[in-house]
Amino acid sequence: MGRRIDRHTVVVDGREMIAVRPADFDRLDASRRQVGARSARATRMHQQLQDARARLARVESILAEAGPAECVCEQIAAVVQHSERVTPAGSPTKTGLRRQRR
Repeated sequence: MGRRIDRHTVVVDGREMIAVRPADFDRLDASRRQVGARSARATRMHQQLQDARARLARVESILAEAGPAECVCEQIAAVVQHSERVTPAGSPTKTGLRRQRR
């Protein structure tokens, strides 16, 4: 954590405002941008989670509707392939698919 920001109350045109040093303002502005970036990442991850849940629900319904001898591999593959595939590190692959080494 950085040091505490000194603030000074001033009145400008009859309105009370807070004055901070330029260096402190720059730190506040940098913090605001970091929070915005993290918020955007969290929103993206939340959307990816919702998409994954929807795909999982679709796969579960395919399996529930299938008979014991029915092959549903192609249906499930179609559900999985229509998703945006991401590597474990979080960066998209060029082809969208990447095998994990075992």
